[in-house]
Amino acid sequence: MDEKRAHTVTSDAHRASPAYGLKDLWIEFSQTTGLHAVDKIKLPSCNPFSVRGLVWILALCSTTGFLVYNLVTEIGTYYSYPTVTKITPQIKHSITFPAVTICNRCTFNNTRLDVYPEMENYFFNISQGMAGKDSFSHLTSEVFQGPLSIEWLKNMSMEGSEMLFKCVFGGDIFNCMTDFKPIFTYEGLCHTFNFNANKSVFMPGDEANLIVTFNINQNDYTFIRNRAAGIKILLHHPDVNPDASSTVVTAAPGFSTYVAIQKFQYHYQPSPYMAFDDTACLDTKSPDFVNPLKNYSPYTYDHCFMECIHMTAFKLCGCVGPYVPVDGLLCSLVKLDSCYNPAVRSLSKNGTFVEECRCLSECVFDRYTAQVSSSSFPADKWESSLLNDTRARDRESMTSNFLQLKVFYDKMMVTSITQQPQYTVASLFSNVGGQMGLCLGASILTVAEIAELLVFIIIFLLDKCRGRKARNRISNW
Repeated sequence: MDEKRAHTVTSDAHRASPAYGLKDLWIEFSQTTGLHAVDKIKLPSCNPFSVRGLVWILALCSTTGFLVYNLVTEIGTYYSYPTVTKITPQIKHSITFPAVTICNRCTFNNTRLDVYPEMENYFFNISQGMAGKDSFSHLTSEVFQGPLSIEWLKNMSMEGSEMLFKCVFGGDIFNCMTDFKPIFTYEGLCHTFNFNANKSVFMPGDEANLIVTFNINQNDYTFIRNRAAGIKILLHHPDVNPDASSTVVTAAPGFSTYVAIQKFQYHYQPSPYMAFDDTACLDTKSPDFVNPLKNYSPYTYDHCFMECIHMTAFKLCGCVGPYVPVDGLLCSLVKLDSCYNPAVRSLSKNGTFVEECRCLSECVFDRYTAQVSSSSFPADKWESSLLNDTRARDRESMTSNFLQLKVFYDKMMVTSITQQPQYTVASLFSNVGGQMGLCLGASILTVAEIAELLVFIIIFLLDKCRGRKARNRISNW
């Protein structure tokens, strides 16, 4: 009798127990979630819609739509990889001095060229732009038509020991030919100071850095294309080829030229960020980076472009210039002036060719800016003393050939220009969290609550399809 009564009570309890449905999940969710306004919304099966309920539904839907719009915008902005630029002046106790490459505006020595007939007339025609392929066909001598040699070019060039008259760095006189390294550039034979990057400065000012006195020897000039007298100064990083220098200064005889330099360090973000408007940069500091250039190291945009130009000119002319670091056949004097150099000049000005080279800038590099001023050299008071030192014939000869160059940091400061991501993962989450809190009062845990609701709905639907009751399973979670 007792067993029958117990069975009857259990059966009645099951019949009395209401069916567990989706509305029950919603009621439990709305009463426990931290999402704002959800508890104001009643399902039709629980309570007919009211004006108040409709208003809250509209408010919830509108703020949700506004939130979705803002989230899509935030994520779109994040994946566009925007950047900001930070400029930071840094005071330094010491700054590495740049490499200073100095070229006489006329690198060939006419007194040495005189041993070759027609050489002066040849350079005169070159300076007049007469360098066509058939212009010098009558010059059959080996010196004109044979491949050039580096030794011959050195012997025919202005000697550094005669040009570099007096050298001072940091207040100390040094041997010019010991610290200046001869190097061939597009200008001819030049000389580079601090080629091994071992010079640093500890004080700013024109008397505390590099001071060089030059004798350009105009009496030994031959005809040249630029028709100028003086020196050309290239400021660059010691690892960079002088022809790749972007900072160029000229100085004239009879003047003391002051070159006040400032150093800028650039740091750009590698791909997928755009370092230069719509162009990415190469992360040459990455451990995985391999220099793609065959003839220049390290990789720089200018080195890449120079290699592209020289390789194209080599294909056109079948030889290379003496200033190209390529183990290949050097051009003859005639072919250098009639084919190779014109090809280099033409290609460097061709915008289509520049795009075809597909050179990318490095992400980290240094640049130098220069402010130039000058004063008369020498002062009248020093005329007699310098005439004895320089052994010049008279003041006119001295002012036509001698000049002084001062290259110095005007202040012990390096300006760092750094590109930084405008959005990081942390800032993205902060912005998203702020939008969620403003619109719905939601947080990351609220997102977890919504995810839990979706999981419960899936469990409920799966169990219903299988004819099971999901209440116990959901309650036991």
